[in-house]
Amino acid sequence: MKKLFIFLCMAAGITAFSATTAKKVPAGKDNFEINIIHINDHHSHLEAEKMDLVLGGKKTKVTIGGIGRVASKVKELRAKEKNPLVLHAGDAMTGTLYYTLFNGVADAEEMNSIGFDAFTLGNHEFDGGNEGLLKFLNALKVPVVSSNVVPEEGSILAGKWTPYIIKNVNGEKIGIIGLDIVGKTRDSSNPGKDIKFEDEVTTVQKYADELAAKGINKIILLSHFGYENNVDLAKKVSGIDVIVSGDTHYLLDRNFEKFGLKVEGDYPTGVTSKTGEPVYVVEAWNYSYVVGHLKVVFDKNGVIKSVAGTPQLLLGDDFFERRNESGEKYQIEGAEKQEVLREIAVNPELSLVKPDAKAETILKKYSDQKQELGKIVIGTVKDEIPGGSENRIPDAKNPNGSYATQLVAESMLYTLQHMGTGEADLVIQNSGGVRISIMPGEFTYDSGYTLLPFSNTLYTLKMTGAEIKAVLEDALDFALKPGGSTGSFPYGAGIRYEAKKAGTLGNRVTKVEVKDRQTGKWTNIDPKKMYVVGTNAYIASGKDGYVTFGKVNEERGGTDTYLDDAKAFIDYVKEVKEIKKPDSTGVKFTF
Repeated sequence: MKKLFIFLCMAAGITAFSATTAKKVPAGKDNFEINIIHINDHHSHLEAEKMDLVLGGKKTKVTIGGIGRVASKVKELRAKEKNPLVLHAGDAMTGTLYYTLFNGVADAEEMNSIGFDAFTLGNHEFDGGNEGLLKFLNALKVPVVSSNVVPEEGSILAGKWTPYIIKNVNGEKIGIIGLDIVGKTRDSSNPGKDIKFEDEVTTVQKYADELAAKGINKIILLSHFGYENNVDLAKKVSGIDVIVSGDTHYLLDRNFEKFGLKVEGDYPTGVTSKTGEPVYVVEAWNYSYVVGHLKVVFDKNGVIKSVAGTPQLLLGDDFFERRNESGEKYQIEGAEKQEVLREIAVNPELSLVKPDAKAETILKKYSDQKQELGKIVIGTVKDEIPGGSENRIPDAKNPNGSYATQLVAESMLYTLQHMGTGEADLVIQNSGGVRISIMPGEFTYDSGYTLLPFSNTLYTLKMTGAEIKAVLEDALDFALKPGGSTGSFPYGAGIRYEAKKAGTLGNRVTKVEVKDRQTGKWTNIDPKKMYVVGTNAYIASGKDGYVTFGKVNEERGGTDTYLDDAKAFIDYVKEVKEIKKPDSTGVKFTF
């Protein structure tokens, strides 16, 4: 059974509601139920993927997500639940080759097939500029709402969305307001100068009041403003009942922790509005992995009486892989598989789903094109650029190490400095993320995704020079010590360093220099100065031995651009047209 989250069982500050705190708008039906079905941040992840879960107490690789499973789950919930509303909280685009090749059109066709009731703009909808967003919106047949993103008169985007819509649901009117995150969209994406942004909190209150004046007493905020921001916003405004959140890619519901997943909060998260009414915030992870489902019951004044919520992780039944005691992979069968299937069956957060046939047909059309378009030449390679596992650490055979990793770092820095406010000073990249050497000849889309196959995203952190040196020390130590990984060996762009193999953690790096963006001159890194450091999201979280990255991220946070590293490299190759072996990897390593 779904777990029930009853409003009347919450903390005393939320339970003591009376007519004095009820909304001053016309009464409607008592015990009116709606079912909110939602996703966010699917980022062009249309195909199913593989992921490790803990099932039966053992790490088990499973098939997860895919737009076909999203479509199937939405169809199932729509058919069996009363008064369904299907919502998308933004960032449909950017993240895979489907976006790179089709500029959101593949996403739009899948979204049309699912039949969302509303979609709000996310910051990444503007990654392709106004023209890129227009192409997506022209293909999209779903109502688009965004209250605080305002095109000027004459903009090619003027009239393409409204601040809100009013849905008539079984005789009751539901207001759905859209919201986007201002700073990140303006500073880290590419909206045109004719796009104006309004403050999130004041804009939401403005349109909540406008809807209330029209007699609407049930309002959903479809908000690409991020989980923490939305929780805070809910406390500062009145009139909003449910916030369907996007942007932070959060998995909510503590029950997921037992499957080895990181959880950020409760599903739903209940807070109190500034006028004392309950507000509930939900978010549904990312990448077509989860479909959220929130059952909401209103009283006659439009105040929530109860909610019940279950986000559902979409799994396939075709693939369950484990490792034996020798570390060899094997597919589980028989009693072992039945045990896993029983565990899935008794946990409502896990759902075995067969992909929807119509969605899969649409996907196949684009997948077939992707295979052909992947062979398109986007640039040329002048000479061999060493990379891959055999070149990770400089040695006697190759004293400079992975030129390919340095080139990838260069492409990341170029991208970060040419998007939004372009604040990045330098980039640090782990050599294990760059899988092959780049061979002379033609460079294709497929080449880019073979070079960088992990769908890592570009990430920025603000760090002192001393912390940057510590990052290099961490990475070198992990690359060189027994039980570590050679793939953590660091290379960079806008930074160069000297180090020795001998020594211990903290005393291998002997010199670090950074390149001044304005003068192009190299100077010693300032231990006290703050720098904006670009990297990939994987090592930004502290993985692969990058301990200081993880600490800084935990303490001060960073910014995930959600821009795929392979796409960044592909766009870089398109720009420069010919890539060649760099003059140096920026590493002087005494081995």
